[in-house]
Amino acid sequence: MINKEKKVIATIQARLGSKRMPKKVLRKILNKTMIEWINYRLSFCNEVDEIVLITSELKENDPLIDLADSIGLQYYRGSEEDLISRHFETVKKFKADALIRITGDCPLVDPVLVDKMVKEYRENHEKFDYVCNVFPATFPDGLDIDIIPFSTLERLNAEVKDPLYREWITTTLVENPKSFRIKNITNNPDLSNLRLTLDYEEDFELINNIFTKLHKDGKVFILKDILELFKKEPDLAKINEKRIDSTVVNNFRSKEFQNLKQDSLNNL
Repeated sequence: MINKEKKVIATIQARLGSKRMPKKVLRKILNKTMIEWINYRLSFCNEVDEIVLITSELKENDPLIDLADSIGLQYYRGSEEDLISRHFETVKKFKADALIRITGDCPLVDPVLVDKMVKEYRENHEKFDYVCNVFPATFPDGLDIDIIPFSTLERLNAEVKDPLYREWITTTLVENPKSFRIKNITNNPDLSNLRLTLDYEEDFELINNIFTKLHKDGKVFILKDILELFKKEPDLAKINEKRIDSTVVNNFRSKEFQNLKQDSLNNL
Protein backbone atom coordinates (compact mmCIF):
# COMPACT_ATOMS: atom_id res chain seq x y z
CA MET A 1 0.00 0.00 0.00
CA ILE A 2 1.38 3.40 -0.99
CA ASN A 3 2.06 5.67 1.96
CA LYS A 4 0.89 9.07 0.70
CA GLU A 5 1.54 10.58 4.12
CA LYS A 6 5.25 10.58 3.36
CA LYS A 7 6.21 14.04 2.10
CA VAL A 8 8.66 13.83 -0.79
CA ILE A 9 10.25 16.93 -2.29
CA ALA A 10 12.24 17.20 -5.51
CA THR A 11 15.42 19.23 -5.20
CA ILE A 12 17.16 20.86 -8.15
CA GLN A 13 20.83 21.00 -7.13
CA ALA A 14 22.54 23.84 -8.98
CA ARG A 15 25.31 26.42 -8.86
CA LEU A 16 26.92 28.77 -11.36
CA GLY A 17 30.57 27.93 -10.73
CA SER A 18 30.82 24.86 -12.99
CA LYS A 19 34.39 24.48 -14.25
CA ARG A 20 33.59 22.80 -17.56
CA MET A 21 30.66 24.99 -18.55
CA PRO A 22 30.21 28.01 -16.25
CA LYS A 23 26.60 29.15 -15.76
CA LYS A 24 25.39 26.17 -17.80
CA VAL A 25 22.17 25.90 -15.78
CA LEU A 26 21.18 29.36 -17.09
CA ARG A 27 21.75 28.41 -20.73
CA LYS A 28 18.51 28.67 -22.66
CA ILE A 29 16.67 26.37 -25.04
CA LEU A 30 13.36 27.54 -26.54
CA ASN A 31 13.58 30.58 -24.26
CA LYS A 32 13.78 28.55 -21.04
CA THR A 33 16.84 27.98 -18.83
CA MET A 34 17.89 24.49 -17.76
CA ILE A 35 16.47 25.22 -14.31
CA GLU A 36 13.13 26.20 -15.82
CA TRP A 37 13.01 23.05 -17.94
CA ILE A 38 13.70 20.82 -14.94
CA ASN A 39 11.03 22.62 -12.95
CA TYR A 40 8.61 22.33 -15.89
CA ARG A 41 9.23 18.61 -16.36
CA LEU A 42 8.98 17.84 -12.64
CA SER A 43 5.65 19.70 -12.54
CA PHE A 44 4.15 16.76 -14.47
CA CYS A 45 4.98 14.35 -11.61
CA ASN A 46 2.07 13.05 -9.55
CA GLU A 47 4.23 11.84 -6.67
CA VAL A 48 6.22 15.03 -5.98
CA ASP A 49 4.87 17.23 -3.18
CA GLU A 50 7.14 20.25 -3.71
CA ILE A 51 9.97 21.36 -5.98
CA VAL A 52 12.88 23.21 -4.40
CA LEU A 53 15.99 24.79 -5.91
CA ILE A 54 19.00 24.24 -3.66
CA THR A 55 22.11 26.30 -4.23
CA SER A 56 24.93 27.76 -2.19
CA GLU A 57 25.29 30.97 -0.22
CA LEU A 58 28.01 32.31 -2.53
CA LYS A 59 27.05 35.65 -4.07
CA GLU A 60 27.82 34.34 -7.55
CA ASN A 61 24.68 32.20 -7.23
CA ASP A 62 22.38 35.19 -6.66
CA PRO A 63 21.07 35.01 -10.26
CA LEU A 64 19.67 31.56 -9.48
CA ILE A 65 17.65 33.03 -6.61
CA ASP A 66 16.43 35.83 -8.86
CA LEU A 67 15.31 33.23 -11.38
CA ALA A 68 13.59 31.15 -8.69
CA ASP A 69 11.74 34.23 -7.45
CA SER A 70 10.64 35.13 -10.97
CA ILE A 71 9.05 31.72 -11.62
CA GLY A 72 7.72 31.07 -8.10
CA LEU A 73 10.21 28.29 -7.33
CA GLN A 74 11.04 27.72 -3.67
CA TYR A 75 14.71 27.55 -2.70
CA TYR A 76 17.26 26.88 0.00
CA ARG A 77 20.82 28.22 0.21
CA GLY A 78 23.52 26.32 2.06
CA SER A 79 27.13 25.23 1.86
CA GLU A 80 28.87 25.44 -1.53
CA GLU A 81 30.88 22.23 -1.16
CA ASP A 82 29.16 20.33 1.67
CA LEU A 83 26.29 18.78 -0.27
CA ILE A 84 25.31 16.47 2.58
CA SER A 85 24.71 19.47 4.81
CA ARG A 86 22.89 21.39 2.08
CA HIS A 87 20.46 18.53 1.38
CA PHE A 88 20.02 17.68 5.06
CA GLU A 89 19.11 21.26 5.96
CA THR A 90 16.76 21.46 2.97
CA VAL A 91 14.81 18.42 4.12
CA LYS A 92 14.57 19.91 7.62
CA LYS A 93 13.43 23.31 6.34
CA PHE A 94 10.65 21.84 4.19
CA LYS A 95 9.73 19.16 6.76
CA ALA A 96 10.07 16.37 4.22
CA ASP A 97 10.43 12.64 4.80
CA ALA A 98 12.65 12.22 1.73
CA LEU A 99 14.05 14.13 -1.21
CA ILE A 100 14.52 13.36 -4.87
CA ARG A 101 17.90 14.72 -5.94
CA ILE A 102 18.01 16.08 -9.47
CA THR A 103 21.12 17.95 -10.57
CA GLY A 104 20.87 21.14 -12.60
CA ASP A 105 22.60 19.57 -15.59
CA CYS A 106 19.74 17.11 -16.16
CA PRO A 107 17.07 19.08 -18.10
CA LEU A 108 15.71 15.84 -19.60
CA VAL A 109 14.67 14.37 -16.24
CA ASP A 110 11.81 11.93 -16.89
CA PRO A 111 8.68 12.60 -14.75
CA VAL A 112 7.30 9.11 -15.39
CA LEU A 113 10.51 7.56 -14.05
CA VAL A 114 10.48 9.92 -11.06
CA ASP A 115 6.92 8.87 -10.19
CA LYS A 116 7.81 5.19 -10.54
CA MET A 117 10.71 5.53 -8.14
CA VAL A 118 8.81 7.63 -5.59
CA LYS A 119 6.06 5.00 -5.55
CA GLU A 120 8.74 2.39 -4.84
CA TYR A 121 9.98 4.47 -1.94
CA ARG A 122 6.52 5.10 -0.52
CA GLU A 123 5.55 1.42 -0.75
CA ASN A 124 8.80 0.26 0.89
CA HIS A 125 10.01 3.21 2.94
CA GLU A 126 10.75 0.99 5.94
CA LYS A 127 12.91 -1.38 3.89
CA PHE A 128 15.34 0.96 2.14
CA ASP A 129 17.87 3.63 3.06
CA TYR A 130 18.31 4.75 -0.53
CA VAL A 131 16.34 4.31 -3.75
CA CYS A 132 18.19 5.05 -6.99
CA ASN A 133 18.74 4.02 -10.59
CA VAL A 134 22.54 4.17 -10.61
CA PHE A 135 23.51 0.97 -8.75
CA PRO A 136 24.41 -0.04 -11.40
CA ALA A 137 23.40 2.63 -13.91
CA THR A 138 21.20 1.27 -16.72
CA PHE A 139 19.44 4.51 -17.66
CA PRO A 140 21.10 7.21 -19.80
CA ASP A 141 23.52 9.53 -18.05
CA GLY A 142 21.34 12.55 -17.33
CA LEU A 143 18.35 10.56 -16.09
CA ASP A 144 20.03 9.70 -12.78
CA ILE A 145 17.67 9.91 -9.82
CA ASP A 146 18.43 9.58 -6.10
CA ILE A 147 15.72 9.31 -3.44
CA ILE A 148 17.26 9.85 -0.02
CA PRO A 149 15.14 9.60 3.16
CA PHE A 150 15.64 12.08 5.98
CA SER A 151 16.98 9.31 8.24
CA THR A 152 19.73 8.51 5.73
CA LEU A 153 20.72 12.17 5.35
CA GLU A 154 20.80 12.46 9.12
CA ARG A 155 23.14 9.47 9.32
CA LEU A 156 25.39 10.75 6.53
CA ASN A 157 25.56 14.17 8.14
CA ALA A 158 26.70 12.62 11.42
CA GLU A 159 29.08 9.96 10.06
CA VAL A 160 30.78 11.29 6.91
CA LYS A 161 33.86 13.37 7.69
CA ASP A 162 35.83 13.35 4.43
CA PRO A 163 35.14 16.68 2.59
CA LEU A 164 35.26 14.92 -0.80
CA TYR A 165 32.55 12.48 0.28
CA ARG A 166 30.49 15.27 1.79
CA GLU A 167 30.57 17.03 -1.58
CA TRP A 168 29.84 13.89 -3.63
CA ILE A 169 26.81 13.10 -1.53
CA THR A 170 25.85 9.59 -2.72
CA THR A 171 29.31 8.02 -2.94
CA THR A 172 29.25 6.81 0.67
CA LEU A 173 26.00 4.98 -0.08
CA VAL A 174 27.05 3.20 -3.26
CA GLU A 175 30.52 2.35 -2.00
CA ASN A 176 29.09 0.73 1.14
CA PRO A 177 26.17 -1.45 0.00
CA LYS A 178 26.53 -3.69 3.06
CA SER A 179 25.97 -0.73 5.38
CA PHE A 180 22.96 0.76 3.57
CA ARG A 181 19.82 -0.93 2.27
CA ILE A 182 19.77 0.09 -1.38
CA LYS A 183 16.96 -0.41 -3.89
CA ASN A 184 18.04 0.07 -7.49
CA ILE A 185 15.58 0.60 -10.33
CA THR A 186 16.90 -0.86 -13.58
CA ASN A 187 16.11 -0.49 -17.25
CA ASN A 188 16.07 -3.24 -19.85
CA PRO A 189 17.85 -2.80 -22.17
CA ASP A 190 20.86 -1.17 -20.58
CA LEU A 191 20.98 2.42 -21.90
CA SER A 192 23.85 3.68 -19.75
CA ASN A 193 25.91 4.27 -22.90
CA LEU A 194 23.62 7.16 -23.87
CA ARG A 195 24.53 10.64 -22.68
CA LEU A 196 21.70 13.10 -21.95
CA THR A 197 23.38 15.35 -19.40
CA LEU A 198 24.88 18.83 -19.86
CA ASP A 199 28.59 19.40 -19.35
CA TYR A 200 29.98 20.21 -22.78
CA GLU A 201 28.96 22.13 -25.91
CA GLU A 202 28.24 18.84 -27.69
CA ASP A 203 25.79 17.98 -24.90
CA PHE A 204 24.05 21.32 -25.35
CA GLU A 205 23.76 20.75 -29.10
CA LEU A 206 22.14 17.36 -28.55
CA ILE A 207 19.76 18.54 -25.82
CA ASN A 208 18.80 21.56 -27.92
CA ASN A 209 17.97 19.23 -30.82
CA ILE A 210 15.85 16.99 -28.59
CA PHE A 211 13.79 19.84 -27.15
CA THR A 212 13.37 21.53 -30.53
CA LYS A 213 12.11 18.34 -32.14
CA LEU A 214 9.98 16.94 -29.30
CA HIS A 215 8.64 19.71 -27.07
CA LYS A 216 4.99 20.76 -27.32
CA ASP A 217 3.63 23.45 -25.01
CA GLY A 218 1.59 22.07 -22.13
CA LYS A 219 2.88 18.54 -22.66
CA VAL A 220 5.96 16.59 -21.68
CA PHE A 221 7.99 14.07 -23.67
CA ILE A 222 9.71 11.18 -21.90
CA LEU A 223 12.59 8.75 -22.44
CA LYS A 224 10.51 6.58 -24.78
CA ASP A 225 10.01 9.56 -27.08
CA ILE A 226 13.73 10.36 -27.07
CA LEU A 227 14.59 6.77 -28.00
CA GLU A 228 12.07 6.83 -30.85
CA LEU A 229 13.66 10.08 -32.07
CA PHE A 230 17.10 8.43 -32.01
CA LYS A 231 15.76 5.54 -34.08
CA LYS A 232 14.48 7.96 -36.70
CA GLU A 233 17.60 10.13 -36.56
CA PRO A 234 20.51 7.92 -35.39
CA ASP A 235 23.10 10.62 -36.03
CA LEU A 236 21.72 12.65 -33.12
CA ALA A 237 23.13 10.31 -30.48
CA LYS A 238 26.53 10.59 -32.12
CA ILE A 239 26.76 14.33 -31.42
CA ASN A 240 28.22 13.85 -27.93
CA GLU A 241 29.29 10.19 -28.00
CA LYS A 242 32.93 11.16 -27.43
CA ARG A 243 31.91 12.67 -24.08
CA ILE A 244 30.37 9.48 -22.68
CA ASP A 245 31.69 8.78 -19.17
CA SER A 246 32.13 5.01 -18.91
CA THR A 247 34.27 5.08 -15.75
CA VAL A 248 32.66 3.00 -13.00
CA VAL A 249 34.66 2.22 -9.85
CA ASN A 250 33.13 0.86 -6.64
CA ASN A 251 29.67 1.15 -8.22
CA PHE A 252 30.00 4.90 -8.86
CA ARG A 253 29.90 6.34 -12.39
CA SER A 254 32.10 9.42 -12.61
CA LYS A 255 35.60 9.84 -14.00
CA GLU A 256 35.78 13.26 -12.33
CA PHE A 257 35.11 11.82 -8.88
CA GLN A 258 37.59 8.96 -9.36
CA ASN A 259 40.31 11.44 -10.37
CA LEU A 260 39.59 13.67 -7.37
CA LYS A 261 39.65 10.65 -5.07
CA GLN A 262 42.99 9.50 -6.46
CA ASP A 263 44.44 13.01 -6.08
CA SER A 264 43.29 13.00 -2.48
CA LEU A 265 44.98 9.65 -1.86
CA ASN A 266 48.17 10.84 -3.54
CA ASN A 267 48.31 13.85 -1.21
CA LEU A 268 48.10 11.80 1.98
